[in-house]
Amino acid sequence: MCGGGPKGPSDEDKKKSEQRHEENLALQKEQMEEQKRQFELSRADNQARYQEQKATAQAAPPPPPEETAGVAAPALDSKRWAKGGGKKQYTNPPTKQEGKKYKSGDNISTLGIVS
Repeated sequence: MCGGGPKGPSDEDKKKSEQRHEENLALQKEQMEEQKRQFELSRADNQARYQEQKATAQAAPPPPPEETAGVAAPALDSKRWAKGGGKKQYTNPPTKQEGKKYKSGDNISTLGIVS
């Protein structure tokens, strides 16, 4: 009997597979190096920001206001808003419409409605 079962991959197929494997490893290594580089940049940026925030937090408070400064004024002048200022002062006044305004008791024929 000749034992003609399936054979394993040929030497050429093994070489191609090994070559693809090496290329994938090289690509993976390159990607990991790029990821590490980006991580280091991000870390350096975060460290710088942390140092800046820490310095700001530890800084001395601002000096107190001068004795002659007086009292702070409100953001909105309450008198202006109490008078009805605000939106109304920025809108156009209503225009008077000419002609007769009809009431519910008017004759339908005078309204131009034909039944």
